Amino acid sequence: MSSKFFKANSKRKLKGIPSTEQLKRIRTEFPEIKVLKSGWDNFEIVVQIRPTAISELYDVKIIYTENKWVKIFVISKTLELAKNRTKLPHVYDSQKQQLCLYSPSKKEWNAHNYIIDTIIPWVSEWLYYYELWLPEGKWLGGGHNEYPNEDNTETLVNEE
Repeated sequence: MSSKFFKANSKRKLKGIPSTEQLKRIRTEFPEIKVLKSGWDNFEIVVQIRPTAISELYDVKIIYTENKWVKIFVISKTLELAKNRTKLPHVYDSQKQQLCLYSPSKKEWNAHNYIIDTIIPWVSEWLYYYELWLPEGKWLGGGHNEYPNEDNTETLVNEE
């Protein structure tokens, strides 16, 4: 249909995967998810993730706003700190336990990626490396240099 008021545009591209489609795909793998909020362009859900067979089960809140961002929080428990650390590794906020899973500036994730194929596996991987980090406070999960003077001291002076 085309008129002077409405022009059909075959070149028009979706800005990303619709939130309804994201949620549908997550439900195929996690049918027991808790949906806290669901709108036409956003959702908040809680997914239970166990990174390994001997790991604890973690409740993880995923907040998605279509074409904008995904925020991830561990909500089931207060994550412990390694003995020689004063904050959690690779988080945006230690108190809120908001995980840092990718670098937005490096465009490692965008709204054209399915959360079930990227974010959720990354959460599991983050939790796996967190469990390895606990005994000695060494982050083995890669990413940016969380502890710049790692070689100089056991406890970080300017970690905050």
